[in-house]
Amino acid sequence: MKRNSVPVLWMGVAFGVALALAVVVLAAEGTDTKSIGVALQVTARWSFLLFWLAYAGGAMATLFGPALAPLAGRGRAFGLAFAAAHLVHIGLVVWLYRILNQLPLPGPLSAFFAIGVVWTYLLAALSFGGLSKVLGPRLWRWLRFVGMNYILLAFARDFVPSLIHLGTVHQGLWHAMAYLLFAAMSVAAPVLVFAATARRRWGMRQVPA
Repeated sequence: MKRNSVPVLWMGVAFGVALALAVVVLAAEGTDTKSIGVALQVTARWSFLLFWLAYAGGAMATLFGPALAPLAGRGRAFGLAFAAAHLVHIGLVVWLYRILNQLPLPGPLSAFFAIGVVWTYLLAALSFGGLSKVLGPRLWRWLRFVGMNYILLAFARDFVPSLIHLGTVHQGLWHAMAYLLFAAMSVAAPVLVFAATARRRWGMRQVPA
């Protein structure tokens, strides 16, 4: 299999899993607004797992050694898989909008998440056809840093406040754990990247001249 075909395969699989998850939820729960909300939660978490691997997979490989070595160098593939999977989530948002005939979230919050969507597909588009090379390594690294961290912030904005809100209302343990895990991952991702960067730089300083 050609190396360039791997991200495309991952994109297809990621999209297929997201679509299957949405179909299963809607087939089991129905197609009312509440059921679509559940499907949105499920597909958001699947998208986030792929994004998290794109964001922190390389750092995990650096920090935890050979066992996670397969994650190193696959940030682009995971990122494109995330972008493909997230199309299903966006489709559900559009469907919910058509049913409600209004934005599912308040205007400013909808705009905040919409900017995250723009970053997602801007970065995905720039990763094809050598467009990132046209920008130059410095500008590409800056765009990727800003875009990836904005997307992470958008996910954290969904998971962390929802976890805090769970403490004020009666919810099941499973529901609370679903938010706890993803909120913790949102916070852990930049910490892991920072720690991996520090380790690499420290290692370079230890190399004898």
